[in-house]
This record gives sequence, C-alpha cells and structure tokens, in this order.
Amino acid sequence: MSATKNHRGWGYIRQLPNKSKRWQASYIGPDGKRHNAPVTFDSKIEAETWLGREHRLVMDGLMGTGAAWSSPAERAAVASVEKETLAVYAARWIEQRSIKPRTRIQYETLLENHIAPRLGGIAVSDLTSAGVRTWYAATLADKPTYRSHAYGLLKSICKTAVADGLIDRNPCQIDGAATVKSKTQAVIPSVAELASIADTIKPERFRALILISAWCGLRYGEVRELRRKDIGNGCEVISVGRAFTHRAGCRIDTPKSGKPRIVVVPPHIRADIQAHLDLFTGPDPDSLLFPPIRGGCHLSDKVLRDALAPVLESLGIQHVRIHDLRHFAGTQVARVGNLVETMNHLGHSTVSASLRYQHQVSGRDAEIAAALSELAARPKLAVVADSVDQTSA
Repeated sequence: MSATKNHRGWGYIRQLPNKSKRWQASYIGPDGKRHNAPVTFDSKIEAETWLGREHRLVMDGLMGTGAAWSSPAERAAVASVEKETLAVYAARWIEQRSIKPRTRIQYETLLENHIAPRLGGIAVSDLTSAGVRTWYAATLADKPTYRSHAYGLLKSICKTAVADGLIDRNPCQIDGAATVKSKTQAVIPSVAELASIADTIKPERFRALILISAWCGLRYGEVRELRRKDIGNGCEVISVGRAFTHRAGCRIDTPKSGKPRIVVVPPHIRADIQAHLDLFTGPDPDSLLFPPIRGGCHLSDKVLRDALAPVLESLGIQHVRIHDLRHFAGTQVARVGNLVETMNHLGHSTVSASLRYQHQVSGRDAEIAAALSELAARPKLAVVADSVDQTSA
C-alpha cells in the first residue's frame, strides 16, 4: 500500500506490504528530512497516535512553548544511553580515553574487580550518593591505595556523565576518598649511608644503579630502561625518554609524566657511571645498562631486592625500599634547588610531590616548635617580673 496522508493532514502512514501487515509512520521534520517512527505498529490508530504526539513536539518547539525539537532517532539514542548501565558506560569511557596502556589496564582491572560487581548493573542515571557511599564502605577497606584509585576512577567517570547530561550532580561526594593515604613512610638514608650502600652492594654492577637512582632521581622503571645511547659524553647528562613496566607483559613507554627530560649528573658519580659503561655495558648503543641476570626482558624487582637486603642488614639500615632512593634524590635536590628545579630534576608534572620535598628540608617545623616553646616561657617570665615588682613595692 502506498504512503497516504493521515486524517490529521500531517505526516504519513502506510501498511507494510509483507505478511506482518504492520503499520509504519513518518513525517517531514523542521529540518526538512523524513523521520520514521522507531518501531512499527499493530494498527493504524497506534501509528496515528504516535504522529499526533510528534506533531505536538514539533509545534511546541517552533512556538517556544516546549523543549527544542529533536528527531525521534536522537531521542531514542538519549533514552538508550540514560538506561545504560554503569558497567557499559564505564567500559566505553575507558576505551575512549587517551591514556597509557598501563593506565588502561589498571582502569579495566579496577572496573571489573572492584566497581562493576556492586555498581555495574545500575543505570548511570540511577546512581546516587548514598549508593556510592555504601559501595565505598564495603570496597577494599584493607587496601587504602587501591580503594582511593577505584573511587577516583568512579568519580572521573561520573564527572563525564554529568557533562553528558545523564546525571545532574556527581554522586561521588566523599571528602578525601580519592586521596591516597599511604601507610608506608619513606625511609631516606643519609648521604653517608647511601655511600655505604653503593660501596657494599653485590654484584658490583648494581653500584651505578644505586647512585643513578639516588643522585639523579630516576624512577625504577626509568633506570631499568636506560641504554648506552642515553648517557651523554663524559657521563655529564642522562636522557630519560623511556620507562619499563611489567603489566600484561613487558612494555616500554614514555616516563610517567609523559615527557622526556635531560638530567645533569652530579660530577661526583660520573666516574662511577663511566666505569660501569666500560665494565658491564655492551658496545651497542641499544645495550641496557642493567640487563636482566636471570632472564626476561629487563632486570626484575626481586633480583635487586635480594641484592639490597643483606647490604641494609649489615649496615643496620632498616626498611629502605628501592623507591626510597628517589625520595633521597628529592630531599637532596630540594636542599640546593627551588621548586621548579626540583620538579625538572625529578620529572614531576605537578607541584604537589616536589612541594613535599621542599617542606621536608625547609627546617621550618623545628623553628616553629622552638617558637612555641618561647611562647610557653613568656607567662613564666611575666610572673617572675610581677613578683619582683611586688617585692620592690
């Protein structure tokens, strides 16, 4: 049956020629395009009813008495997204992010293991602050770092949902929940202790690794990916343009900040680095400075930890981790450099981490404590003075 105008004189209705005998409705919208109903109808009256509703939407939009008109397909797409579950929406959110592979894997793991099991089946539009608080209270309570990462991811996803118009307000409203609260305090060796560690560690090829980590402030992943070509003439500078990670296989990526940097090597360790190049590094420009000892693509964490543990025990230094060598670098640079210089040396993309080192070496805590003691002593001096005055009188 060919298309014919309906009895309202607006829109078109036709009965499909196949065996279903269902009815199809369409109309020419304000955009000059034909728009079909998203479904077909059992009867002609149902198709006419749909056209009547569409006609009112068009007229209200044109007259300003209602929302601006949008096509049936656009409205159906919005309705579909509004009903979309958090698991589906979050998976697409991660897929569309421009992030490093390691970060993507971390996000996917957090979503699959810690967010989706409790919240994944809820429609994004139905997320509430109460629901998020209930989820947070029961999630990773024994692992505060992962817990804060999971909450931060959920908060970022919901922020996008607000921008997409799916929710009016971000339901993640727990103060401080996205802040990592580490229970591990960095143990920073003294300059003398650091020198003893470098002098004592075996095998000797790890001496340069300790010195570069501690005095140049490279991250462990950056140190493990160093190659002969990254060391400048006279070992005066080190080019830091790559980092190694071992998540879902061996991966070589840009540094954590996403930007390469040049680190000037302190003169007192340049001879040690040159000796390492001469004794332990292959001649090829791509030769790793610290190749794996027990196989694999890069030096493993365990190998270095096993080498470091007996050294620390013999020197009576407790609980120093590999990453604490970078903390050592941060405090030493902060003693002689300003905030910007500390950020550049350590490859920080934000000021917060470098500010921590500036605060640690500022000495202001001790000065403040001394000033408080002076305040405490003043009332006593006043009492003594009053006693003297009374005696004199």
